[in-house]
Amino acid sequence: MQTKRTYQVQHWRNGQWDPEHNWRKVEAASDKEAAEKVCGRALSNRGTLAQLRARVLTFGDFKQRSATSFYAAE
Repeated sequence: MQTKRTYQVQHWRNGQWDPEHNWRKVEAASDKEAAEKVCGRALSNRGTLAQLRARVLTFGDFKQRSATSFYAAE
């Protein structure tokens, strides 16, 4: 059984940054699963800025320098 971790996910609806507080805490087995839970669709690790749908941080990991990006699957 895989351990679930807590992730913070920033949702970019339709590839647009929302100035409102849009970070959500999610428990998931991986950062990709956390992003997909928030977005409600399958996501890819590669894409363009216009396809950006979520940025993910591991909650409580102070050594992490930047968020992992996930893009709309084609």
